[in-house]
Amino acid sequence: MFEFAYNGIELAHRYEASPITKPDFAQHYHDFYELLYFVRGECDFVMEETGCRLGAGDIIFILPGEHHFLRFAKNAPPYEHYSFKFDETAVPAFIISRLSDKQPFYTVTDEMKKLFSDVDAIAAKNDKDERGTLSHCRLLELLLLLCHARESEKTLVRNKTIAEIVGFINANLKKTITLSDVCDALGLSPSYVSNKFSNYMKVSLIQYVRIKKILAAHRMISFGERPTKAAEEYGYYDYSTFYRAYTKIMGRPPCRKLSDAP
Repeated sequence: MFEFAYNGIELAHRYEASPITKPDFAQHYHDFYELLYFVRGECDFVMEETGCRLGAGDIIFILPGEHHFLRFAKNAPPYEHYSFKFDETAVPAFIISRLSDKQPFYTVTDEMKKLFSDVDAIAAKNDKDERGTLSHCRLLELLLLLCHARESEKTLVRNKTIAEIVGFINANLKKTITLSDVCDALGLSPSYVSNKFSNYMKVSLIQYVRIKKILAAHRMISFGERPTKAAEEYGYYDYSTFYRAYTKIMGRPPCRKLSDAP
């Protein structure tokens, strides 16, 4: 098993003999793309309003900002997986565009298995540049195969109420969103919405809104926008409030890339 990072790509191959659900993983989100391949094991997986049972041979393509988490049963069997984490700079835009228009669940093919297994040998190389470059090549090949792959036929359970709540939030992300706004729009009671959302998503509705706003603002900043402008775009007119929220969620203060600054 291994893990390493190179030029905006993080790659790992992990094994857990006795996997358990990690409490902090329930509030899981990130600002990068992730390709996750299950080699063995079984767990329930929830991404936004969609849930399913994952097992050996399943592949998931996770977009930035998608709230997701794994839930293992008690005494779950051993769990093994590969993961590629990367940002837009690592992959051609046409690949991201094609995969973003598809559903995120796939079944591994023999060709994909070969590419994943190649990475184990690549990871053993001492030359970090060679190791990183070859891993990058395998990632691109895997993503191109996914572009032409059939989407998984496994049963996906879509929660209608959660989908309506998430849809409203996404459509109004640049506005101030309160629990009352969501309830009024959907014709539901505050207690029902609050309990339904937190029980399903493992995070409160208001915290979810805050995370979505900060991640959206972060993407603007990453592409060169001024932090103050990004803050205003998503309803933070008090920059100090935005700064604190951004730092807490992203783990660092908002700052444009130096290469993007005028």
